[in-house]
Amino acid sequence: MIRFIGDVRSPIVAKCDRMRVLSSWAPYCNNMIPAEFQVEFSSVRHLTPRQFVEKLAKELGVRGVVAGENYRFGYRAAGDALELVRLCEEYGLGAYIIGSVMDKKQYARNMNSSDSKERGQVSSTRVRRALAVGDMRYVSELLGRKHRLILMAKDQEGFTSNKSRVSAPKSCLLNLAPKEGLYEKCSLFIGEDNLVPCKVVIDTKHVHIEMDEIGTFNIVGNQDLRLLCIEFGDSGT
Repeated sequence: MIRFIGDVRSPIVAKCDRMRVLSSWAPYCNNMIPAEFQVEFSSVRHLTPRQFVEKLAKELGVRGVVAGENYRFGYRAAGDALELVRLCEEYGLGAYIIGSVMDKKQYARNMNSSDSKERGQVSSTRVRRALAVGDMRYVSELLGRKHRLILMAKDQEGFTSNKSRVSAPKSCLLNLAPKEGLYEKCSLFIGEDNLVPCKVVIDTKHVHIEMDEIGTFNIVGNQDLRLLCIEFGDSGT
């Protein structure tokens, strides 16, 4: 899988967590975990639709393309899905156009969407808007999984503890957090196997994780701990 990067916004999925998400796709990919290759968007944004497909075929070694029915590509989004199919056939690539996955809740009108292409389809934009209002049940429905927030301790700013609370400055965030507020029925992952029930409080500067004293002791006692992984339940602000 080729991923074009260049968005300066916080990602929905942290870079270090992408393999976990890709691994969950294996049952739908002949039990194979998709490999991911990243390409800077600035290196392709100027290409015409033909030049773009040619780059996929000749430089990147792509053998097939999967795109949504409303996909646009090439400089100034000049190409559409039909042109993608035509060009892929010309360059010997397989092309598979799939229908949009629609949001059953049709929540767009409640999220002040100004996108003229918004027809109620599931999209990263819609996930971002749901996170912005703290609707974690809705976020889970859109993603098909619970949202996982990851924080990394840095040299100058790390994790601090106070009795049953562990706190981290927002500068430690590796991906997009929901809006400020209280989130109950969350889970804190310590390593791959240790799971601690918790609730999360997000304020203007910090993320606070509240749990029982046993859970806090396990965290504070691990001096090598540099990552905190929080999975949000369906409750929110």
